[in-house]
This record gives sequence, C-alpha cells and structure tokens, in this order.
Amino acid sequence: MPIGKPKEPKEPKAPKEKKPKKPKKVKPPKDKKVKDDEAVPEEGEDGKPKKKKPPILLIIIPLVVIIAAAVVVFVFVLPNRNADEDPDASVSVEPSPPVLPEEIMIGETAIVGMALEADESGAVAEKAKTVTYTYSNLNDAGKAAQTYAKQLAGEEPRFSLVDEDLVRLREQPDYTAAEGTVLFARNVPIEEPAATQAPESQAPEDPKESEEGSQPPDAEGSQAPAESKEPEPEEEPITYVHTVRMTWSPGVCVVTADEKVGKVTSPPPTPPAHSISMWEAEENLEAMLPEQLGLPGESMDIYEVIPMDGTEMVNGAACIRMYVYSNSNVQNGNEFMGSYLMSLDGQHLYRLDPVTDEIIELEYPLK
Repeated sequence: MPIGKPKEPKEPKAPKEKKPKKPKKVKPPKDKKVKDDEAVPEEGEDGKPKKKKPPILLIIIPLVVIIAAAVVVFVFVLPNRNADEDPDASVSVEPSPPVLPEEIMIGETAIVGMALEADESGAVAEKAKTVTYTYSNLNDAGKAAQTYAKQLAGEEPRFSLVDEDLVRLREQPDYTAAEGTVLFARNVPIEEPAATQAPESQAPEDPKESEEGSQPPDAEGSQAPAESKEPEPEEEPITYVHTVRMTWSPGVCVVTADEKVGKVTSPPPTPPAHSISMWEAEENLEAMLPEQLGLPGESMDIYEVIPMDGTEMVNGAACIRMYVYSNSNVQNGNEFMGSYLMSLDGQHLYRLDPVTDEIIELEYPLK
C-alpha cells in the first residue's frame, strides 16, 4: 500500500488572452517621376494608368511570318509527305521488257522468237513483206526466168530491169547462161491527199476596205505593202518500190518479191557518139519485125514508115517521131497503125498508145 498523503489535484490555469495586432500603416503611393520630354500616362476610371496599344507594325509582322510559314508547309512539306506515301511519285518506274512475238513460223514449224531484256524496251518486231518461191524441176531455168521477165514487163505499172541502186539497165541479161541473177523493180504509186476546200472569206461591209485592204497606212498616208509570207518547203513523201529478184540455176529458179523504201530512176543521158538522121531512124524501124512493134503481120513490107521533121523530148532525150501506115490493100490503104519515137542516139524506141497517149518504151536496140 502507498505510504504518505495523497496529492491533491491541481486546478487548471485560465487561457491567456491574445492581444489584438496593430493595424499596418498604409503607405501612400509614390508618384513616378516623369521626364520633361515624356508624356504623362492617362489614368483610367479605377485610377490606374491606361495600357498603351501596340503599334500596327508589330501586329502585321507576325501575320506575315505566319503566312510565310504556312506557304512553306504547303509547298515543301506536304508534297514531300505525299511523295513518301505514293511510291510512284518519288520512285522512277523501271523500263519493262519489249513485247515481241514469242514464236517465228518456218512453214508449219514454230521456233522460239527473240526475247530481249528491259534495256531494249524500245525494240519492236515488224514482219517483213518478203515472199520467196522456189520453182524446181524446170527443163530450162534461164528460159523460165526470161518468160517471167516478159510477164513483169506487161504489168501495170510495169517492172524495169534495174541494178542494185534501182537504176534502169539498158542491156538485157543473158538468159541462155546456166546460172544468173536479175533484179526487176517498179515504183509504187503515191496516193494523192484528198483536196480540202478553202474556207470562204467573208466580204467586208465597207467597199473601201476591199479596195484599200486591211493594211494600215504609213506615216505619209500611203498604203503599206502587204507582207508576203514565203511558203514553207514541202517535205518529199517517202516512196516505195516493189522488187522481184530471180536467181536461176540448172532446173531451179528462185523468185523473191519484196517491198522497200526507194525509187526507180533512169540512168543519166550519155552524149551520143553521133546523131542519127530521120532517114536512118526510118531504116531502123523498117528493119524490125511487126511483132516487135506491136503490129500484126510477118514483115514490115506491108507498112509505110513516114518520119516527121523536128525532134521531141522523151525522158530527157531528143527523139524523132515516125508514123506507120498500112498499105496491104487498096481498100484500107493509108490506114494509120501507130506512132513511134526513136532517140537520136539510136538507143531507145518508144510507142505512143493511140488511146491513152501513154509513151511505152520498147525493147531496143535488138541483139
């Protein structure tokens, strides 16, 4: 048990009262010092000074900068972004290999066609117009070639014997040889373009305008001459020729027909060693056979040849004209049979078609 007296409880102390704080002294606002050359700022309704408005130039400059930035974005940034999205716009397209025939026919057999890589993307394949026939089991190949040459000469337009440069030859080949090669060619007719009607010009309302023209007068009052435009030179059209090459050997004749760019021309005229007279031309014509002149009969004795004075130009050569009349019987005496022209050098003979007036060269001189 506890020894001693119990302690008495202490009485609670009363709370201390807080002293009220002294109010702070309000300092009066200091007046800002104003320089002599500076304007006094205006005060607003609340006594505060009004804020100054920024100058217009400070507003325009930022707007210009913003517009310029927008232009840069639309011109440079957006196209590059679209190019990244669209590969065709930024990546160049690689060339593709050309489309060429996959097969080449040899008779009824097909072989593989030419296949090229992309570096030959512009290549094209055009089938040639060459046609080749081989005539075999011939008794006389040279005579067969000569027969075909006459058939070509009768074509319309006719074929001419030419060299490799498509120049007409004057000498005939030797078809009696065991082997030989000849080349015939003719010009392909050029199609004339369709004629276009010129637009109708409207007549001027004022008759003076039609007399004076549309050119303005010069300073002195005289009418200025109209400027004449030189016509542009026309481009020569591309011409083509049909060629027939015949190569014969014993029992075989190979005929190759083709079409290519070119033109059949005549050889340049050579000056004659001497010019034949009209009487010599008459004698040369009378020495021929009617068949060679396209006339009926077996001898020129039944015909009368009358040469004409003067000369006429045919293919750049001066020629003598001769008329042929029939005197085979009394009833049809002096019947006109044809007109012929012989060159003064005695190397060319032409027949004039009585219906079409076409000049046809005959085989002359004869061998």
